[in-house]
Amino acid sequence: MRLQNKGLLAERGRRSGRRDPETWALYGLLGLVGYLLTALGATLAPLQRDLDVSRAQVAFYPSLFAAGLLVIGVAGTAVVSRTGRVVYSRLALLLMAVGALALCSGNRPLTMAGAALLGLGAAAVVQLVPAALTETHGDAASTALGEANALSSAAAVAGPLCVGAAIGLGAGWRAGFLVLPLVAAVALAPLTRHLSPAAPVPDAGDPPDAVAVDQHGDDRPLLGVWFNLLLAISIEFCVVFWAPEALIDWHDAGAGLAAALAGSFVLGMAAVRAGSARLLAGRDPQRVTAASALIAMAGFAAFWAGPDLLVAAIGLVVLGAGIALLYPVTVALVVAAWPARPDAAAGRAALASALAVGGAPLALAGAAEVVGLRPAYLLVPALLGLLLARACHTVRR
Repeated sequence: MRLQNKGLLAERGRRSGRRDPETWALYGLLGLVGYLLTALGATLAPLQRDLDVSRAQVAFYPSLFAAGLLVIGVAGTAVVSRTGRVVYSRLALLLMAVGALALCSGNRPLTMAGAALLGLGAAAVVQLVPAALTETHGDAASTALGEANALSSAAAVAGPLCVGAAIGLGAGWRAGFLVLPLVAAVALAPLTRHLSPAAPVPDAGDPPDAVAVDQHGDDRPLLGVWFNLLLAISIEFCVVFWAPEALIDWHDAGAGLAAALAGSFVLGMAAVRAGSARLLAGRDPQRVTAASALIAMAGFAAFWAGPDLLVAAIGLVVLGAGIALLYPVTVALVVAAWPARPDAAAGRAALASALAVGGAPLALAGAAEVVGLRPAYLLVPALLGLLLARACHTVRR
């Protein structure tokens, strides 16, 4: 079985660089997740008002979303190996569609269940896409993941814009949240037939784990690159979920305008990820991580300390540009750390997503209830500084 596994992975690796129907289906799935995540962030403020709950209570919704990620991180590998990627992807689409409808129901228990179902469906996609793209694109996996995340970020720009526009036009946030994802789910379902089977599970005699090796031949334990991924996702979702609330709290922006301007962050990410092929080619991932963290810190300073909405929005663009490459670089290293079992490695990545999405934004909201949102938001540069220090330490080795 070991030789068969290696042969299968090598054959899939030779397809590197092709944007075939399978690749486009994977890109579309991740794009849908990107839209739903930023749209969810844009709906937290109006949802809080609709349900008449505190900020800390509405902050629990991202944690419910993360609970789905946790389930997939633990059990997703076994499920995809039994169902295959086609069935698995369609189940993910169904979960996201039902979850979106439940979130918009107006009934608090149903909205909570909807957030959890959204998390399950999105987590399945987050697990599926890196593994499948890594097998399909081989050595160009970082580039493919960068492109996938660029398209996802472009779709994510539409999330807060649609929610903000729907609020501004008087249609309500639910119309902005629901219409596009339901249409996308229907359109993507037939495309998933192009997905390849999951890689076979190695024999018991195969190595149970591996380490990631960068272009200089330095070994990095899986735990190290996994922790960097955890930091990168934590940083991103602290901004995704709480930037609209910050613009309302700090600059008295209306709910619709705040939701739309929060899209500036995702716009910055989309612009940089669109050029990820050139930006990542031949570069040490840790140097890319360090440079990205520095740019993100500059953007955060403008967003956090800016005197008006314009400066804050510009800061969000720069912050998004700095954060843009952190996820594709770190998730590629995690998947590469277990080359014989990419689905299992992607499951570990989904687990990092669960802990990050469920932990960091909730911690920020909890701190905001005690000290205020502006001081609590300093969690973001603290996490960036830790990621920068780890990257610099690795570069010096």
